[in-house]
Amino acid sequence: MRTNTHTVIKRLIPPLAVWAVGRLLEKPQVKGALQEVDSRAYIQKRNVMRSVRRAGRNAASNPAWLAAGAFAIVVGIGLMAKATRGR
Repeated sequence: MRTNTHTVIKRLIPPLAVWAVGRLLEKPQVKGALQEVDSRAYIQKRNVMRSVRRAGRNAASNPAWLAAGAFAIVVGIGLMAKATRGR
């Protein structure tokens, strides 16, 4: 059977850890570092969205190349399926 002290300690540790992490996140140095990380993540997200839009515009302006690429993919998948079939 576990002692009362053991139970009390087990119940105290999680709130104490949450409090300590909260105090750490409130420090100005940590706040600044987190803002920098957030800004870099936002810039990367913006750049990805731009590249996806650019790829969509490129695909729309070159329908023949888009159709040829899709056909090549379909042929490749068909050849792989044929190669995996038993004789």
